[in-house]
Amino acid sequence: MIVLTAFGTIESAVAAMREGAIDYITKPINREELALALRRVFDRQRLVRENQELRERLAEGRSVDQLIGASKAMQNLRETITRLADADVPVLIRGESGAGKELVARALHYDSPRALSGKYVVLNCAAIPGELLESELFGHRKGSFTGAVEDRIGKFEAADNGTLFLDEIGDMPLALQAKLLRALQESEVTRVGESQPRRVNVRVLAATNQPLEERIKTGGFRQDLFYRLAVVPLNVPPLRERLDDIETLAKHFLAKHGSPGAGLSPEALAALRAHPWPGNVRELENIFMRVCALHPELRIIGAEQIMLSGIKSDQSLTGSLLSGGPVTIPQDGIELEELEKKLLQAAWEQSGHNQTAGTELLGMNRQAFIYRLQKHGIVPKYGSKVKGKQS
Repeated sequence: MIVLTAFGTIESAVAAMREGAIDYITKPINREELALALRRVFDRQRLVRENQELRERLAEGRSVDQLIGASKAMQNLRETITRLADADVPVLIRGESGAGKELVARALHYDSPRALSGKYVVLNCAAIPGELLESELFGHRKGSFTGAVEDRIGKFEAADNGTLFLDEIGDMPLALQAKLLRALQESEVTRVGESQPRRVNVRVLAATNQPLEERIKTGGFRQDLFYRLAVVPLNVPPLRERLDDIETLAKHFLAKHGSPGAGLSPEALAALRAHPWPGNVRELENIFMRVCALHPELRIIGAEQIMLSGIKSDQSLTGSLLSGGPVTIPQDGIELEELEKKLLQAAWEQSGHNQTAGTELLGMNRQAFIYRLQKHGIVPKYGSKVKGKQS
């Protein structure tokens, strides 16, 4: 709060400061004095916010310790992050979707000196249309394009003295990759609609689940940008390569989402360890979010509560997938498309080719059920008469 008055007195100034005013200005207004007062307000807000963030991080411990798991793969990952946190070099974080790449990026920032001097800023390159991505990265000047109604800083300037995390870097348009490369090489950015570059001090972390080397060969990604970003490549292991961490992760997610103290039955743990985990840790967390929402009273979570999709290793699905009994995955795994087709085929046969009964078996709407039957060739596509009862 700033008090501005034409009737300034020492008494009113003291009273205002006691009530929490950060400054007291008398009329007529001196613009430089007012600008200085506003800067003090913003500086105070920034210091309060940073102090709160630091207290929270000290209470939580190191960010790298939030990467849960005692497996050898996770131990190696945490050790590497600890070494890289102070290195202040670009890191390319690679891993499958849902494996925890952003957690790694956060740890690299918050366990580094940059956590004290700047912000951690995130930009998902796949979530923003290509024509707007340049403005998001570098900022723009008012009137530089339709919709630019005011000056705006970009992510680089917002992350000055801090860290910029570019998620899904493989989806960045090729034309913008050249501008990103220049920004990394020169430590300068130019806002859209301006010609004067601005100096920035930013550590860039990037993440991808794509094979960038293959994209380089096909001309979809610049080789020089790849080498600039991948000064240190860091691989995040998928969940199927650290199955020993599943029980620890499961208990963590149960506590996080409202069921502290709950455990897993041996059958549930065996089903979790047999699952192929295409969605990795994110998929595992979603399972226990659902469990906590639907069964908050349970102390022991059984296989029937986690509701994993799986198949027996024999050819028959009718008596296993739809019976509610325990199911297992073959040792060599199974493609998701094949799993979906076999599950739909089993539901179609068990329902006696009745669409309504089939949708009830799988808990899905009728339109989606018919679409998937047609997609897998179980029934003819539209334009041909669909066999089976329509009720």
